[in-house]
Parts: sequence; C-alpha cells; structure tokens
Amino acid sequence: MSSPAPDALASLRRRATATGDAALLAALAEVERAYQTLALERATLQSRLAASATNAERELAKLRTLGRVAETVNSSLELDVVLRSVLDTAVEVMQAERGFLMIANAEGNLELTTTYGIDRATVEGDDMRPSQTTVRRVFETGEPTVTTDAQQDPRFNINLSVRALRLRSIICVPLAIKARTIGVVYLDSRIAPGLFSPHDPDLLTAFANQAALAIENARLFDALRARVVEISRLEQLQARVLGSITSGVITIDGRGEIGSFNDAAAQTFGVDGATMIGKPARALEALIPGITTLLSGNLVPSTPFEIEAKHPTRGALALEVRTAPVDLPDGTETSGWAIAVTDLTERRQLERLHAADVEQRRAIRDAFGRYLAPHVVEQLMRAPGGVALGGERAQATILFADIDGFTGLAERLDAEAVVDILNQFFGAAVQIVFEHDGLLDKFYGDGLMAVFGPPRVREDDAARALAVAAALHHAAAKIQADGNPLRLAIGIATGEVVAGHIGSARRMDYTVIGDAANLASRLQGAAPPGRTYVDDNTYSRLRERPAAEKLIAKIRGKAEPVTIFAIG
Repeated sequence: MSSPAPDALASLRRRATATGDAALLAALAEVERAYQTLALERATLQSRLAASATNAERELAKLRTLGRVAETVNSSLELDVVLRSVLDTAVEVMQAERGFLMIANAEGNLELTTTYGIDRATVEGDDMRPSQTTVRRVFETGEPTVTTDAQQDPRFNINLSVRALRLRSIICVPLAIKARTIGVVYLDSRIAPGLFSPHDPDLLTAFANQAALAIENARLFDALRARVVEISRLEQLQARVLGSITSGVITIDGRGEIGSFNDAAAQTFGVDGATMIGKPARALEALIPGITTLLSGNLVPSTPFEIEAKHPTRGALALEVRTAPVDLPDGTETSGWAIAVTDLTERRQLERLHAADVEQRRAIRDAFGRYLAPHVVEQLMRAPGGVALGGERAQATILFADIDGFTGLAERLDAEAVVDILNQFFGAAVQIVFEHDGLLDKFYGDGLMAVFGPPRVREDDAARALAVAAALHHAAAKIQADGNPLRLAIGIATGEVVAGHIGSARRMDYTVIGDAANLASRLQGAAPPGRTYVDDNTYSRLRERPAAEKLIAKIRGKAEPVTIFAIG
C-alpha cells in the first residue's frame, strides 16, 4: 500500500534532484518509508477498531434483547408459556438452528419439555436428540460449555449425534437457582462454525439464571394452583357428601357453637340450617331435648339412642341420635361433638301400618305368582289394597295359541299321556311368556291367552308378542305327541281394551276385554297349523317386519273383510 508524500517532501525531493544532493535524496526516501509504515499501521488499527465496534454492537444487541425479553419471560406464571418464551428467546438471541429445554423431574432425571426447530415426535429418535453426554455434564457440573466447531472439537466429535447431524456450533448452559440446577438450555447449528462467541456462555448463563427463576415461579404457581383446585374439589366434595347424607349431621366446635347443620338436619327439624350455624350448642335443646345436659356432662351413651321431638308442622318425631367426640390433633382434649340424627318417624309408622298386612302380601304372592308375570305380581305387592274390581283402558297386543288336532289326539291317547303333553307345552309356554315380560292371562283346554301391554304398556309390545309366537312354535315342535311333533295355530291382534281384575270379591282374575281380544281369538281359529296370523294394526307397529303373506279374509264377527299377515 502506498500513500502520496506530503507537499513539503515533494518540494524537497525536487530541490535535491535539481542540485544532485544524494544524501538528501536518501534521507527523503527513508522518511517516505517511515510514513508508509505508519499509514499501514493506522489502516490496520482502524480495521480492528471497526471489527471491535461491530462485535461490541452485536454483544450489546444481545444484551438489549435478553434484557427486553427477560421481562417478557417473567411476565407470565403459566408454565408452558414461560418454557416456550425462554427457549424462543435463547434461540432468537443466539441465532441458533435448533433449541432444546430440559427440566429435571422429581427423581433428578432430565426430561425434554420444549423444542425449537424440530418437533417432539422427531426428537424421540436417538439420532435427533441433543448430545446426552453434553447436557448431562452441564447439568451435573453446573458449568456452561460452548464449541465453535464441534466436528473438530475432541470434546464433542466423539458423540454419535454430533457426527450424524454434522453439528458445528453448540452451546449448553445450566438453568440454576442459586446453587441448585433445575435444567439446561441447549442450542446448536449445522449452518457454520463460529456461530457462538467465547463470551456467549456468560451472556446466556446470565439470562438462564433469570429464566430459571421464572420457570421455578411458574412451577410453584402451577403446583399451588393444582393444590387450590384440589382443596376446592375436596370442599365441594365435603359439601356434597354432607348434602347427600340422608341423616341429619350437626357439629359443635371447640367454642361450643354449631359449626355445621346439613340439609337433612334442617329438613328433619323444619328449621333453616343456615340460621343455626354459629349459634351456641344450647340452641339445639329446643330440637333435641336434653342434648346439652348429655354433652356438657359427658353422659352421652356409646350406642345410638332414640328420643322424641316435635316438628312445627309434622308433630311428634321419633329420632335416633348418634354422637361422637371430635378431638384436637394432639388428642389432649375434646374440641367439639358430631351429632348424627336419623328420622325414624315414617319408618315406625310404616312398621305399624305394614304389620297388619304381611299375611295379605304373602297371600297375594302365593295366589298370583303362578299365573301372572313377575312384574304384575310386584305391582300387586306394592299396592295390595289396589286388588279390586274394575279396570282401565289401555292399548294391548293379545296372543291366542292353540294345539292343532288336539281333540283327536286326546281320543287316541290315555288321559295320563294327554296331561303329560299339556304340562310339557304349558310349562315351556309359561317360561317363554314370562321371559318376554308378558301376562299369561289364562289356559283354556289345549290353548292359552297371553297379553302384552297392561299393566305396563310399552312401545315394543307387538314385537314381544311376535317373538313369543315364534318361540312357541319352536317349543311345540320339540314335543312329540303320538309320534309327531305338536303344531300350533296362533292369532295376534292389537287394539284398545279394558284391563283389570274381573270377577267377584272372593274370586277374580286379571284379564283384558275388548275387540282386539276377540279378533286375536278369531285369527287363531282361522290360522292353519304351524302359522301365525297377525292383524294389520299389529304388523304396522313392528320396527323390523318379518316376511309375511298379505291376505284379505272374512272373519267371523267382523262385518268387513280383515287384512291379515300370515307369518311362518
């Protein structure tokens, strides 16, 4: 590099040349060389100053960014938000390609919590994870580490993940609170070596220390919030438990005041439970006579005892009272009492009322249990006084089933064989009807009548009746009579009937009366052996309609032809 000589040197050179002064020329040459050397050193110094200014500006920018974002990191107590903010800030400032934030669990093992530049699912593969040797060393020693070229650095190039990903720049700093390390921040890049400077670990560590405090605060807040939620849940559970207890529960605290008075207790005594809380224990005397004397003298029986009390509208009450002392945590003295009150009034009244009709219920079960479906018997047992004459209108599906050719069969076989065949058939029929929640109305000769609907009408009454018909055909085919299987003719009809107990006060049957019953009987009489005739009203009520042959027939007792669906 050369620089033009100053004007004075140029003038001297011209004069020395003109006079031929060799000594002066040599001196001028020496001066010019010295000037050029100074100019070169000046340019080098300016270049270094510019580079230093650039680095200083870069470091200052990092400091400003970290300071600015540190405020953001500490502005939230949501753990996920803080973790994400910490890692995003570190990656932004250091211009890294990937970032990982790992926090120690209760056992002291590092767990990956947040990633940048790579999704969590991809990180599950060992080749994509950060160097476990590096993060473990930083976590255990609390010392940051950095490399400007991991491929050439013997501390890092021995790691398979570093070589496999061709990582160049790596920095890892601890997240520490005082002397306790809670995790690490790891950043790396494959772009170029020298991405991180020797000063970056100190810079990032300073930020990480602030971030660790923010993370710890967020974790503590998370735990505190979970605890508050748990306490709230337990309080709500306690309130629900007290509210759901059918017995009255009253507590008296160490000051001798009523601490709780649940809804059941308020309902039992006919008072406002909220107004009772905070009152002295003697306020219970008006509700439970003698209770204060028992409590104050420690004369409370160890077993439940019954008392009589008064209700403002119900009158006399029969109550069972249980008491238990509530001890202080150290168990040195009694701090209060818990009182459980069970209202036995209705139970005692029911016991008196029901004592007289126990035999009546047993008689009903014995009389009806062999003929009616279990749900009918249970209805009668719940209201034995309701067994009376009369009935009510209801929709019903009626089934009649008759054994084909039974008259001729009875003539050919002896009476014992006929009875045995009937018992086999009726035994199976009763089981089938009851299994489908039907009412076995009656047996008549070699046939039976079943009702689906009353006393509990359901939408699937028609479907259950058809299912019983199919099961009856199947059961009859298994019974041999004179070398041949039994065959049935079945008729089913649906319509409005009057259902109830028909007869006299001394002898009555539960049955149905109406046109639908008559039609079902006529359809059974018209059906050929092995088939079921169903009226249009029944068939239309089926959600799943079986294949059937539609017929139009003149039925005895009907002025107009009837639409019939032949099944089987």
